Amino acid sequence: MRIAILESIVMPAGHEVEFDRILVENMKKQGHQPVFFVPANYPFKLEYHTDVEYLEGGEAVSYAGVGKLKKIYLSIVREKRRIAWFDSACAKAKKGLCDAIIIPTSSWRGMRSLKKSDLKDSPVPVLFMMHGIMPSDRENFVNGVKSLKQYKNVHIAALGMQTEFPELKDCPNFHTILPPVYVPMDLGVEPEFNFHDPLRLGFFGQYRKEKNLEFFLEAFTKAVFTVPVELLVQGATVTQVDSDDFERLTKKYENNKGIKFLHKNLLGIEWQKELMGCDVILMPYGAERYRYQPSAMLFTGIGYFKPVLQSPEMSPEVLDEFNVGESVKLDSVETFTKQLEEFVNTFKSKADVYKAGLIGANDKYSQENLVKHIVGILK
Repeated sequence: MRIAILESIVMPAGHEVEFDRILVENMKKQGHQPVFFVPANYPFKLEYHTDVEYLEGGEAVSYAGVGKLKKIYLSIVREKRRIAWFDSACAKAKKGLCDAIIIPTSSWRGMRSLKKSDLKDSPVPVLFMMHGIMPSDRENFVNGVKSLKQYKNVHIAALGMQTEFPELKDCPNFHTILPPVYVPMDLGVEPEFNFHDPLRLGFFGQYRKEKNLEFFLEAFTKAVFTVPVELLVQGATVTQVDSDDFERLTKKYENNKGIKFLHKNLLGIEWQKELMGCDVILMPYGAERYRYQPSAMLFTGIGYFKPVLQSPEMSPEVLDEFNVGESVKLDSVETFTKQLEEFVNTFKSKADVYKAGLIGANDKYSQENLVKHIVGILK
């Protein structure tokens, strides 16, 4: 199949970029031909080594660094352009330029735009993928799926750990898909479980205040470890507020020799090398949305064979089934400090347990399984 990936999100950080790469690489491995459908002058962050078709309707719209009023205006512009991009994609499908279309990261607003566009009557299967459904969005999402039920080639999928949607039991166009692991694609290595001395802890990803970094740093500096340990804190920041806050934390803890800060956006090989160089992924984020939206860092930890230390609301179904790390309480610095000490000081004795859990989780959430499931829907 020639499968079009319709991408219109301007992505500042790594995981959305890597998700598209998962689709491209695994489609190729399974004998399919991926092609990107993107707006004019689309700013790709990686070279995907695949065909590109440009859509009519204007350039992609970014919200990065804009104020509330401008964001409202840009959201109106984005919806208008999204309808035009969908119309253009449908025209390309009618010309035989693809056998199916995937919108890899969408929302209920995207479904609303779809219904206003020609793409609802696409001559080829179309799959909209939603990365987790928040309770606040569930009603809009369910209504959106139902409103598109009559269009035979339109499919909607919730990607995440949620599998129970009784409201949609009569909608054959609705699907649930498990999230995939992220793996180091550029390093020429097969990830396997191992660890260093000193033990290397890593805090990675796009930095936002909700990620509880200061809470974690306070606990780390108070903890008493019986084994040598190092901490790398990497932060990619989008807004000036987040950038200033990350720099504040860097200055506050700069005299602690066990902590290294890296304030930059990491992509491709550079991102993969930093992840592979650590032993444990730290995710004490404490945000309720991770109960519904799969954390890309959790599935990066699994794919890179790195045990995780995570907040309890982060896809708890994974830890319930596979012992890939530990869940921690974030009700006080003192409580978390004790748990951090226990995790680090007993890590070596639990290594075989973590290894077995990571092997099982990698099998269930493999990239191969993701693409097989997607292709099955499209066929």
